[in-house]
Amino acid sequence: MTTPDDLLRVEGLSVDFPVSGGLWGRKRAVHAVRDVSFTLSAGETLGVVGESGCGKSTLGRAVLNLIRPTAGRIWWNGSEPAAESLERQRLLRREMTVIFQDPLASLDPRMTIGAQVGEPLDIFEPALPEDEKRRRVAAVLERVGLSADAVGRYPHQFSGGQCQRVGIARALISNPRMIVCDEAVSALDVSIQAQIVALLGDLSREMGVALLFISHNLAVVRQISDRVMVLYLGKVMEIAGRDSLYGAPRHPYTRALLSAVPVPDPDVERNRRRFHLIGDLPSPLDPPKGCVFHTRCPHAVDRCRTEVPDLSGLEGRHHVACHLWRELEFSPSPA
Repeated sequence: MTTPDDLLRVEGLSVDFPVSGGLWGRKRAVHAVRDVSFTLSAGETLGVVGESGCGKSTLGRAVLNLIRPTAGRIWWNGSEPAAESLERQRLLRREMTVIFQDPLASLDPRMTIGAQVGEPLDIFEPALPEDEKRRRVAAVLERVGLSADAVGRYPHQFSGGQCQRVGIARALISNPRMIVCDEAVSALDVSIQAQIVALLGDLSREMGVALLFISHNLAVVRQISDRVMVLYLGKVMEIAGRDSLYGAPRHPYTRALLSAVPVPDPDVERNRRRFHLIGDLPSPLDPPKGCVFHTRCPHAVDRCRTEVPDLSGLEGRHHVACHLWRELEFSPSPA
């Protein structure tokens, strides 16, 4: 369901990647994202979670118009970027930026930090005076916790956490309205992760920037997100407000993911109920019929093997794609 405040609206998005079958083999397709729909409001953080290979990063790239979807439509602030002219699409990149997973690999080792952070200004404001550019670069570096003298240094002179702060500064300097955080803290130490997540949360609240926060770490997602979307083999299994999803998960896959998150209290950790997955993740080249999760679900029935479940709306904005959610008991996840 959409509202007038929706900054981003995605409907029925699918992304396939063709795979050659060799000289005599038939051509096939990797179904990376399948019929995904969601909205994102200004200043909101939507966490996207799931196992590796479930389509999280592909979804982020499709939203940024870096790859063309096979099906579906994407609206940005009421218009469709894919239908705009190339010049208009280029200008829209100022409003939608990205922070990558590997902080050092995302920076050019031959360029100074100041040159890399200021590069978006060269693209979007080429007439900006040099002294104003230097002032804005220094200001955004200080805002993300780096000193202004970092402008003349190179990436190899910084730690991983500092390089990620540089990446955040580069994403912020064009005053975007949305940032896709693609596993932005997964390469960092736990203590540094907490600092970067806190920084992103502060920036989102202060600047009204929407975040599409992609991660496989459910503890980190819980800390920063307003809503959470769970993907499995490119499909949405569940989407809900953070407290609703973590406190009362409805889909068996969500429960399995949450039960794998360790709890610091040894008594709670020892006695809490576990939801174990069976088997391996199926290939996106040949996804299961019906519910894509039925091959690993301990509750699957015949209907699950033949019929694709709708993303049913529960109370509030809680939606779940499961035929059996009404019959299954659930236990709130520990705090």
